Amino acid sequence: MKNEKGFLLAEALIVSTFVLTILIVLFIQFSNLTNNYKNSYSHNNVEAVYDLSSVANYLITNQYDLSQYISIDKPYVLVYKDGRCNMDAGVVDTFCDTFMDEMGAKTVIYTNSDVKAIQYYVNNHEDSNIGQRLREFISKIDAKPIQNKGRLFAEFKNGTFSTIAFDSDSIYGEDTTLECIPENVVTSGDGMYFDEEEDGKCVFKGANPKNYIKFNDELWRVISLESDGTIKIIRSESESSRAFDNTGNRDQSSNGAGGTYCASSTAGCNAWAINNTFNNSPLSGTVLKDASLNTYLNNTYLGTIKTNKENVISHSWNVGPIIANNDNLSNQSSSEKSIKWNGKIGMITVSEYLKANSNYNQCKTLSLNNNNTNTCIKTNWIYNTVPDSSYMWTITPNNGDNHYVYGVNKNNTKGSVNYNNASTNTASYVAPVLYLSDKTVITGGSGTRQDPYLIDIEGVQIELKEPSFTESGTNPKTVTIHFQEECKDSLTCTYQVNGGTPITVKDTQAQVTFDKSGSILATVTDGDNMVSNSYEVNVEEIDDSINVNLSTSATSNTVTIVANATSNYNITKYEYSKDGGQTWQDGGTKNTYVYNNLTSGTSYTIMVRVTNEKGVQQTATKTVKTSSLTKPTFTQSGIYPITVTITYPDGCGTNLTCSYQKDNGQTVNVTTKTVNVPFDYHGSIVATVSDGTNKLSSSYNVRIVLRAIDLSYDNTKTGLKCEDAQCALDEIKKLLD
Repeated sequence: MKNEKGFLLAEALIVSTFVLTILIVLFIQFSNLTNNYKNSYSHNNVEAVYDLSSVANYLITNQYDLSQYISIDKPYVLVYKDGRCNMDAGVVDTFCDTFMDEMGAKTVIYTNSDVKAIQYYVNNHEDSNIGQRLREFISKIDAKPIQNKGRLFAEFKNGTFSTIAFDSDSIYGEDTTLECIPENVVTSGDGMYFDEEEDGKCVFKGANPKNYIKFNDELWRVISLESDGTIKIIRSESESSRAFDNTGNRDQSSNGAGGTYCASSTAGCNAWAINNTFNNSPLSGTVLKDASLNTYLNNTYLGTIKTNKENVISHSWNVGPIIANNDNLSNQSSSEKSIKWNGKIGMITVSEYLKANSNYNQCKTLSLNNNNTNTCIKTNWIYNTVPDSSYMWTITPNNGDNHYVYGVNKNNTKGSVNYNNASTNTASYVAPVLYLSDKTVITGGSGTRQDPYLIDIEGVQIELKEPSFTESGTNPKTVTIHFQEECKDSLTCTYQVNGGTPITVKDTQAQVTFDKSGSILATVTDGDNMVSNSYEVNVEEIDDSINVNLSTSATSNTVTIVANATSNYNITKYEYSKDGGQTWQDGGTKNTYVYNNLTSGTSYTIMVRVTNEKGVQQTATKTVKTSSLTKPTFTQSGIYPITVTITYPDGCGTNLTCSYQKDNGQTVNVTTKTVNVPFDYHGSIVATVSDGTNKLSSSYNVRIVLRAIDLSYDNTKTGLKCEDAQCALDEIKKLLD
C-alpha cells in the first residue's frame, strides 16, 4: 500500500510539473504576443515624439523647402525610406542618413498640416513608398489643421508610429483664412482687396496672389469672395479652344431658330444666353438659343466635374455689352449688369479682368489697360491663365453689334482686351468660371500653388426643398411640378400620379395633364434625407357627347358626305360607310368624304361614325340616291337634206363624256347639250353619254324619200316612175345629160 501511494504521489508530481511548464510557456508566448500587439499599434510614445521632433528641427534648421514638391496628385514628400534620405527633395547630406538610421526610422514623410488630403490619398491610391501599416495609421489619425504648420508621419523599425505638427513658416509663409475681413485685406501689392463697387465683396489682385484652391482634383483660383457668401473661382489653366458661338447656330441659316437679335449675324452671335429682349443699342430682339459655348460648359463640361460638384450652384451672372476702349470702369460694370443670366458655368467679365490688376493707376480701365499692356500684364494674375500665343474668351459682348465678343490677348499685343468674331475657334481658349455655395467649408491651405485652399471633401449639405405645384386649364388641367435646381444633377427627384410608378425627373419642372380628378406626390431625396409634397387635382366633369349633322349630295356616280360634328372634346376620327355599316372607310380627322364610281339611279345607306378624344362615338345615317343617267334623244327636220338634232343631258364636257358616230364612222366628242348632224342620204347615228362609271347609248336611222314634185319636176312631163329620192336623182340626171 505504501509503494502504491508513493507511486501515485510521484505520478501526480510529474503531471503537475508538466502542466505548469505548459502554462508558463503559454504565458510567455501570450505576453510576447501582447507586447508585440501593443508595439505594433502604439504611437506617439515619448521616444518616438522626441525623435520626430528632432527631424522637424533638422528640416527647419537646414531650411529644406519641402512644400514645393507637394502637389494635388501627390500630397506628401518622402523624407526618408529604408536607409536613404530623399535626394530628389533636396535632402542630400550624409548626416541625414546616419541620423535617421540611428533613431531606428523606417519611413518618414512630410505633408500639410491638414491630414484630410493625405488621408484621402492613402485611402484611394496604392503607393510603394507608404506601406500598408503606415497607411492604416495615417487614415486613423484625427488631427485638426493648425495654422502655419506642416506635419510629419513616421514608421519605426520597432513597429511603432508617430506624427507631429511643426512650425513651417520658413517653408510656407503665413497662412491666411479665405474670408473677406479687414485682417486679410491689403491695399497694395498682391493679395485680397475690398471691391471698390460692392460692399462686403473682396477680389484678388496682383501678379500672383495667394488665391489657389483645389477643386475637382484640379487647381483653380479665387476671383472674388462675393457679398452673398459665395466664392467665384476660375480654372487656373484654360480648358480648350472653342468658338463662343458656332457659325449657323443662331443666324438666318438656322431658319430663324436663334431669334431676331441673332438672325443677321453670319459670324456667330455674341449673346450668351436665351433672352426675350436682348438690348444692345441700337440692336435689340429675341434670343431663342444659348451660345454654343454656354451649351458646352453647362452640359458636357459640367458633367466632367465629379469632386465637389455639390458645391457648384446656379448664380446670377452679368452678361451685358460694353463700349470698346472705354475709360470708365464704373459705367462699364453697370453696362455688364444691364443683362443677367442665371446658370452654373460661365466665364469672367472684362471688368473682372481689369479688377484683378493691382496697378490701379495705369491699368484700372479698358483704355488704360490697352495703352499700357507691357506694364499691366506684370500685375494681373488672370493674364497667366491665357495660353501662349492665344486668345481667351470673356463672357462680355461688344456694344452696338451682334457678333463681337471680348477676350484677353496673349498674341500680337499681349495683354490687350479686344473683341473677335463669336465664331472664331482657332486659338480661342476657354477658362471655366463658377460659383461655390456659401456653405462651402475651407478646411486648410494657404492659397499658394503648392498649398492651395482645400474644400471640405464632405461637400455641401444641400438643403432639401419641398416641391411646389401650379395648375392651368379647366378640363383637361395641366399641373406643373416645380423642383429645386439641384434636381438636375445632385438630387433624386420623382413624382407619382394617382399612386402609380415613380417617375424620375432630371430638371426643375415636370408637367402632368389630368382629364379627371387625381393626385400627385412629388419627392426629393439626397439618399439620406427626403422631403415630399402632395397635390390634389379637381377636374369638373364635362359632357363628352358628340352631335353630328349629316348632309349629302349626289351625282349619277358620286355621293359627297359632309359631317358637321361638335363636342366639348377634340374630334379624333371620322369613319364613313355606304352599305349601312357593313364596311367602313377611315377618314382621319376630315369631316368630308366622297364615294366615287357609284351606280346611277341607285339608293345607298350612308353612315358616319365620329369619335372624340375621350373615346366616345356617335353615328348618323342618311339614305341618298344617285341621279339617273338619261339617254341622248333625236329630232329630225327638213326634207332634203335632213338634219338630225341630238339632245344630251346636262354636263357634256364637264362631268359627262358625250359623243356620236354617224354611219359607224369616226367618234365625234361633244361638249354642248345639243348637236346637229346633216344627212343627204339615208343612214344611221349612234349617240353615247358616260359619267365615267355608267354609260348609255341610243341610235337613230335616217331614210330620205323624194317625189318628183319635190324636185320641181312634173311627173307627167318627165314620166318619172320613182318613189324615192335616189331614183329621182338618177332619172333627172339622165334627162339633163
